Amino acid sequence: MGNRRRTRRHRQFSGQTPTKLEIRRMNIKSILIANRAEIAQRIIRTARAMGIRTIAVYSDADRNAPHVREADTAFHIGPAEAAQSYLNAKRIIETAVEAGVDAVHPGYGFLSENADFAADCKTAGLRFVGPSAELIRTMGSKIEAKKHAVAAGVPVVPGYNGKDQSNETMCAKANEIGFPILIKASAGGGGRGIRIVRKVSDLPEALANASSEAKVGFGDPTLLLERYVEKARHIEVQVLGDTHGNMVHLFERDCSMQRNHQKIIEEAPAPNLPSQLRQAILKSAVTLATSVGYRNAGTVEYLLDENTGDFFFLEMNTRLQVEHPVTEAVTGIDLVECQLRVTAGEPLSFRQEDITCSGWAIEARVAAENPSDGYSPETGSIAAFTAPTACRIDSGVEAGSVVTHHYDSMLAKVIAHGNDRASALAKLSSGLTKMQISGITTNLNFITDLMRSDPFTKGSHSIETITTLYPNGWPTLTVTDNIRAIAVLARYLADRPDHKTPWDSLGAWRSVAPGGRRGMAVYHLEEQPVELYETSEGIIVQLMNRRPQRFNHLIFGRDRLVFEQNGQRHEVSIFYDGTEVQVSNETGSFVIQVENGEEAFLGKTSDAGSGAYEIRAPMPGIVAEVLKETGTQVKVGDPIIIVEAMKLLQTINAPCDGELSAIYFCVGDSIEKYALLAKFTPKEPLE
Repeated sequence: MGNRRRTRRHRQFSGQTPTKLEIRRMNIKSILIANRAEIAQRIIRTARAMGIRTIAVYSDADRNAPHVREADTAFHIGPAEAAQSYLNAKRIIETAVEAGVDAVHPGYGFLSENADFAADCKTAGLRFVGPSAELIRTMGSKIEAKKHAVAAGVPVVPGYNGKDQSNETMCAKANEIGFPILIKASAGGGGRGIRIVRKVSDLPEALANASSEAKVGFGDPTLLLERYVEKARHIEVQVLGDTHGNMVHLFERDCSMQRNHQKIIEEAPAPNLPSQLRQAILKSAVTLATSVGYRNAGTVEYLLDENTGDFFFLEMNTRLQVEHPVTEAVTGIDLVECQLRVTAGEPLSFRQEDITCSGWAIEARVAAENPSDGYSPETGSIAAFTAPTACRIDSGVEAGSVVTHHYDSMLAKVIAHGNDRASALAKLSSGLTKMQISGITTNLNFITDLMRSDPFTKGSHSIETITTLYPNGWPTLTVTDNIRAIAVLARYLADRPDHKTPWDSLGAWRSVAPGGRRGMAVYHLEEQPVELYETSEGIIVQLMNRRPQRFNHLIFGRDRLVFEQNGQRHEVSIFYDGTEVQVSNETGSFVIQVENGEEAFLGKTSDAGSGAYEIRAPMPGIVAEVLKETGTQVKVGDPIIIVEAMKLLQTINAPCDGELSAIYFCVGDSIEKYALLAKFTPKEPLE
């Protein structure tokens, strides 16, 4: 893993972003952060520790966001829609000039790889924290970057990146390359604008969808084609260059655990990577970055073919990466500080031989999404947010934060650093079980499942692992009878007024207790009655047709429940909101609907009828495109409406053959989850 000698110039991360930095002369006194949420807060922490004044920007949706409060001052830049706020380059530059800042830090996403924005910052007298506009144009474009990789002798995946984007040319080139084919957006990343196509007949529709998604997400519909490597790993190298000709790598990261081409779990270093292959990949990255005169922080991404051991250049990200904390953890180097110092014209304070890789770090991305529903994004208010104390947490939300469809679904990154991979994995797994996010569906259970999977624990996972593990989608965790009983018990205790017996509450229906029991309460779980009996020793919960469960020595607090069962002490986290009870323990987090008798009785509704002849929004978002007009004859599966949510596009198809009788929204309209989008009159069957 390289020289283990550490110089005094390095600082080791202990779990949280450090706050004491070496004091050096700094000619950047203030920065505007052209971003939001987690990355904005991350930049603020390092800038503040360096004595740099921070200016945040915010949209209507982020008026009360944590990053707005943490900055020294903040400016409103527009409506919630990203195109009118965080992607509004002109407004952001005007704000930076008005605030009198020295530099603009773009973070990642939004305008971070927009060459015109970097150039406009320079024209306005502002320093752009990142590479120059020319370098962004050169390496930020996947097409241009591949040309330079070939010139530098770096291996690339066979593909097509020409200017002719017609369907005829793209289909012909795909046939030359051979299927399966990977379609990618030239200007973007984060899994957007990517499609896997296995036969030529599916290519035109995939090209149209990928181009639309690329246009929405990055403002550039240009696509490229690559041969799709079936069993591959995603290995990337962090590079750092200054304006004095110095270039170093900070070792590699493995980002192979992906779903829908989006990273979920990242780690440094890469597991099970032979030393000779590692050195070849690291050398390749430095060679490429040096050949183009790269400056500031960047990441060179590779695809490693597991079957052959060959590696191929994928792209270069000309910005800070989401997963940069794992590199910081193993090297002890603050990448945001390095970015700011390079932008200020300082040389790197270390040489390649000074940089060491110490221990192991793993990061998990916690997102507002429903993995059991095709990873659909979720929106709503976060009622409770409890973070583990043993891990580094980079987050932009808190209790009370509202998650909207306008931005990325990521809520937090949880990073664990250990002496080796096993200890880092154990620390992260423990931290995730202690993390509680209530009021909104998250992927916490899903990523915990992934970390406990055999491929990941062995370090043998690839970019296809999730598809292999869950070919029919991730099944939600099984809710046991014990978890159900705990949920009912928690609701019952929450309903009980302080210092009163449970029978003084009218919330639950109750009856006279038989056989010396002090009383009975009845709740409803999944439309089945559940009985609770309080005895001198504790409380008995009786689920329908199940053995009674006894809970003794109860301690019930605002967000936790402690009890004994069969002589063993248990503690679970609890959150309740009306009839919803969230129970979290070491096996996962479960949201269960528990109603008292009155709620169950009054909440009965009649059947709303069949939804076979209508389509509803699978997620909250914005109507991006309406593909058919009312009165049109359609066939089952015909695309009708395209919905944009969190920068992703989803096509909603006709559920039957017949006539499109009504469309209820127009392009640009905001829609809620399950909103009725369109109705159909089914075609009469032939006699």
